[in-house]
Amino acid sequence: MRRTILVVSVLTLLAAPCFALNEALVEEATLALSKATTYLVEEVAVGGGYAGSYLPDLSDQWGEGSITATMNWVQPPGSPSTGMAFMRAYEATGDEQFLQAAKLNAESLAWGQLAIGGWDYNIDFSPAGEERWFYRHNVGSDNPKLTSGRNTGTMDDNVTQAATTLLINVDRALQKAGQPDEAIHEATMAALDYLLAAQAPGGGWPQRYPLSGRGYQDYMTLNDNTMRDCATVMMLAWREYADQRYYDSVARCGDFIIKAQLPEPQPSWAQQYDADLKPGWARRFEPAAVCTGEAHGIMRLLVEIAAFTGDPRYLEPLPAAMAWFERSQLENGRWARFYELKTNRPLYFYADTYRLTYDGSNTPDHYAFEGGYYNSSLRDRLEQIEEAGFDNWVAARQAPTEVSRESQIRQAEALEAEVREILDARTENGVWLGRGGYGPGVSHLSMSAVQQRMNKLSEYVGLAKGYPGR
Repeated sequence: MRRTILVVSVLTLLAAPCFALNEALVEEATLALSKATTYLVEEVAVGGGYAGSYLPDLSDQWGEGSITATMNWVQPPGSPSTGMAFMRAYEATGDEQFLQAAKLNAESLAWGQLAIGGWDYNIDFSPAGEERWFYRHNVGSDNPKLTSGRNTGTMDDNVTQAATTLLINVDRALQKAGQPDEAIHEATMAALDYLLAAQAPGGGWPQRYPLSGRGYQDYMTLNDNTMRDCATVMMLAWREYADQRYYDSVARCGDFIIKAQLPEPQPSWAQQYDADLKPGWARRFEPAAVCTGEAHGIMRLLVEIAAFTGDPRYLEPLPAAMAWFERSQLENGRWARFYELKTNRPLYFYADTYRLTYDGSNTPDHYAFEGGYYNSSLRDRLEQIEEAGFDNWVAARQAPTEVSRESQIRQAEALEAEVREILDARTENGVWLGRGGYGPGVSHLSMSAVQQRMNKLSEYVGLAKGYPGR
């Protein structure tokens, strides 16, 4: 009998899942998140926010270009992206330190929110900055110098959208933690009202708002994922606040994309559209043409909108667009960024003169005029939707994701080698340096590198701990 019990026990052990979570590594990663956050908040932040990169001694800072020591940079990977790294650390650990760091960041964005409700590329905390920009916190001031500055927000390069995303996440996290903050909530609502006001009746968003009445900034813009970023914010806002206006905004965006699809034989999309819904020129190297890079992103957005709304109508433009991509592939296996309207000939620019040409042998090096702008995964996705049935696919997409504890731990185990590399690469201050921002071979405090590594550590810790903060 004793031998039988022993055999059964051994078989039970063999059948049971074998977890080998490295608790010491989890603790080290958690402490690393804390150390990096402490350094950033206490030594790097200006007004609670951040630039995009710094010299290691913090004597200079950059956004997309040089900015002053009194400035934050809003465009990712600027200040809101760092705030989101804090939020991910909070979600992974439940530690109040990270929520408070994100709150400081949100407060810096609220301080630098324009009166109109959006954001420009930079926030300047200096007295001169308060005169250069008309900030929302100065509305009602009797000092004309504080109410006459720039008051045009931008959706270009995910500026206003990134700031709004962080505010939504911080606002809701504070509410759920029983720490509601009226100022942050008001800034969040003002930002969402701005995006609603900026959206044209036809459903698209311009690059900047209010409209100037001149220039391509007024055009409905797909470039740099502007449309996708705006719609993604509205999806998040609907999920968090259940305001019908946000849901309707997403649907109107989908309707705009359907209307903006070009006719056969080029059923794709341009980079930007004028008031008559015709492809328009932007900068001198951005012609009125079919634009593959933006088109593929828009096609993926249509899939997201179809899942969000449960309306299969948003999938209808995709088969013709995919067929156009597949027949427009170049002999080298790539795609031109731009294709001439009607002729479908690839368009390029000469490097020195920026003269439009069909010759792609001598193009400027600051812009990818060819690339892998399409892959078959989108067609595979549509086939999966068809096989599952649209309603079943929507139901599965909208259902809460359930991950078993065993799966979480196995995913954490798979990240251990990468986590060790990240921990080994830290500076004495607990952050990470990069190269290239200040010239070849020059090391700098790269906020992009910091965010990526903090996010990976948060992913690992969250999986190991079972996401206690969610």
